Amino acid sequence: MADLVARRIAEHAVEFLDSFRVVIVNGPRQSGKTTLLQQLQACRGGTYLTLDDVTLRAAAHADPEVFVANDAKPMLIDEIQRGGDDLVLAIKAAVDRSSSRGQFVLAGSTRFLGTPSLSESLAGRAGVLEVWPFAQQELSGSSTSFLTRAFEEPESFRTTEQSEYGRSDYFQLIARGFYPELLTMRSELARGEWYSSYVQAIIDTDIREMAKIEEPSNLHSLLRLAAASTAQELNLVKTASDLGLHRTTVNRYLGLLETVFLVRSLPAWSRNPHHRAVRRPKVHVTDTGLAAHLLAVDAEGLGARVSPARGPLVETFIANELAKQATWSPFRLNLYHWRVSQGPEVDVVVERTNGRVVGIEAKATDAVDLKDFKGLIELRDSLGDQFVHGYVLHSGRRSLSFGDRLTALPISAMWDR
Repeated sequence: MADLVARRIAEHAVEFLDSFRVVIVNGPRQSGKTTLLQQLQACRGGTYLTLDDVTLRAAAHADPEVFVANDAKPMLIDEIQRGGDDLVLAIKAAVDRSSSRGQFVLAGSTRFLGTPSLSESLAGRAGVLEVWPFAQQELSGSSTSFLTRAFEEPESFRTTEQSEYGRSDYFQLIARGFYPELLTMRSELARGEWYSSYVQAIIDTDIREMAKIEEPSNLHSLLRLAAASTAQELNLVKTASDLGLHRTTVNRYLGLLETVFLVRSLPAWSRNPHHRAVRRPKVHVTDTGLAAHLLAVDAEGLGARVSPARGPLVETFIANELAKQATWSPFRLNLYHWRVSQGPEVDVVVERTNGRVVGIEAKATDAVDLKDFKGLIELRDSLGDQFVHGYVLHSGRRSLSFGDRLTALPISAMWDR
């Protein structure tokens, strides 16, 4: 099934090959990066190499200049972070000798250009793409982008048609997760085992190679706490106390989990860039199936009369879907959250570079009323014409208007036209 799903990012990948000397493909392990590289090779030729291969990795370390010089271009190198800084510098030297486009495609399971020395090495030479586990929009086969419509045709969502999805359908999607490998697994036991081994491999291989962590158990504990705090602002002082670690250590470990794409930070939104920097971000686990696994809750548990995980996981599901769609948007988008101290808040604020904003609230309920729009109304009134529309995404089946640029939508509106 996973092999038949068209990846929306593929169009950007081909465009970037024609525009940049180097294309960097970032994303978590098992998210589909290798498949994308092989598809690019099928349409453009070149050489595919993976540094998970011990022999190739040894050659890349021993003589990086020769390693990148001999094979047909484009050279598509998988798990590039395992090649070390010298390999990236050799690639820089190679592309500096030729201005031709599409020489290298580098795929990494960590944000390997996060260090200033490496990011400067390929500055102006590389375009960066992110490949995440499937978006539900991709799995549904929809060619319509919710975010594109939200900015360009915001009123088009106001329809009398009812969604085919109900609460239990959303809970099934949330608990299953979106990694390609999981789509053919029918057994909850098998999915749980997959997630356990997946996290173990990332912490024991990628993070330990990158950061020389002596106590990986602390990272496991922090990841579980991040799952328990998904869709919330993480209190570093309390988290450090709970783990028995110094706050700076927790902050560093959280950065490592973000570097390997297990969590994402949603910055605080403000018109003032300084305020964005000092206010606390929200933390989201990047796959709801992983979060559900870490919290030991399944679809039935999410549907229980009392389920503390339900609201946060529904919000994380929505935030993740939006973040994935943003990667293939025809225009650049940034995602934030917004909260006034002791006042209203909006779960996701999506901003274009022209300053126009769409606000989105997540509700794990079938019923919506005007109180659910409190934060969106405050944001609309403060922004005026720059506010495009505000949506409350809920688990009910109807689309309903709540006045000027305010609409309640079924969650499935994100992928189901």
